[in-house]
Amino acid sequence: MGDLVKKTELEILSMFNLELDVCSVERWLKTMKGIEIDPEHVFSGGVYIRQITVPAGSLIIGKRHRHETCNMLLSGEMSLYVGGGRPPERISGPLIFTSKPGVKKMAYCHTDVIFSNIHPTQETDLETIEKEFIIPEKEYRLEHKGDQLCLG
Repeated sequence: MGDLVKKTELEILSMFNLELDVCSVERWLKTMKGIEIDPEHVFSGGVYIRQITVPAGSLIIGKRHRHETCNMLLSGEMSLYVGGGRPPERISGPLIFTSKPGVKKMAYCHTDVIFSNIHPTQETDLETIEKEFIIPEKEYRLEHKGDQLCLG
C-alpha cells in the first residue's frame, strides 16, 4: 500500500468534509503505490454482482454509475462519502443502500470490508457491462459543465 499506509486514520478522515473535492483526492491517490483489488464477478438470472474485498486502512473511490445503484456492505465498517452536501457517514455491514446516478462514492475502510454493487442485466461481457453502467469521466464532464473532471 506504499505511502497510503503511512497516513493515520485521522489524517484520512480529515479529507472528508462538506466541500470535499473527490477528484483531487483521487488524483492524490494515483500518485501513490496502491494495492490491487481484484473484483469477483457473479452472474445469476439477469443480475450482475461486482464484489470487492478491501483491507482495513484503505481509502477507495468508485466510478460513477449511470443509474441508481444497489450497494451492499456485506461485512466491515467504513466512513462513506457520497457528496451532494452530505457529510460522510460511518456505516457497518451487513447493510443495503442505494446511490443516485452520477455519484462518485469515496470510503475509508476502518476494518476489512466486503462490498458489492448489484446491476440488472442479462449481459455477461464485462466490457459491455462497464459501458452500460459506468459513466466515463470525460463523458460526465461534457454533461456537467463546471464539475471537476477526475483524470488523475
